[in-house]
Amino acid sequence: MSAGVEVVGDRWTLLLVRELLFGSRRFNDLHRGMPGISRTLLSGRLRRLQVTGLVVRTLDSEGRPEYQLTPAGAALEPLVWQLGDWARRWYFGDPKEEQLDSAWVLWRLRQFVRQDRLPARRVVVEFVLRSAVDEHAWLVLAPGETSACDRHPGYDVDIWVNADLAELHRLVAGTSILDAAIHAGRVNVDGEPTLVAGFSDWFAWRAPTMSHDADQLEGEIAVPPTADSE
Repeated sequence: MSAGVEVVGDRWTLLLVRELLFGSRRFNDLHRGMPGISRTLLSGRLRRLQVTGLVVRTLDSEGRPEYQLTPAGAALEPLVWQLGDWARRWYFGDPKEEQLDSAWVLWRLRQFVRQDRLPARRVVVEFVLRSAVDEHAWLVLAPGETSACDRHPGYDVDIWVNADLAELHRLVAGTSILDAAIHAGRVNVDGEPTLVAGFSDWFAWRAPTMSHDADQLEGEIAVPPTADSE
């Protein structure tokens, strides 16, 4: 155990492994999914993981660098999800105001998209996120490609999601359920009725676990599939 902690026990390594498990391959995508890490530190972590044999650096068809997990790195997957599940059940509380980040939460939601459940055409979802200052963000969902944008993508909007920013963080973390949030008025989904009806099924929401003092069995973790990089 001591040897394992020496390899992956720092603040950023398992978070970097998580991003790679979600399908991020390029440096900018990895950086976007890890708010708080500097580009210099991320470069250092990637080099270290290559030395320890957890990550390999390759070039795509255009000569741009990409990063992928080796078999040893991919074998950390159960540990990553179980650690997150443990934290949600025993440690993770309500998000604090300084933790609320609309760009990060939309990037994470993008990674939850289930490509096989999307409509056969492009769908644009606009999020109006309520916090101290209301913010707007967009998801562009198209067959084979999903993008998260902090500026209007230039397409007509099909669905509007009006939500407390804190509630969207809870939904992504798996401490809240979309249907319950809609019923309580913390989330409202509007737009074309057929699209609204299928909206919740487009994402692999993490199933909430019961609190440590509950008498019921905990829910299973719904691990989101990977999403194509922007």
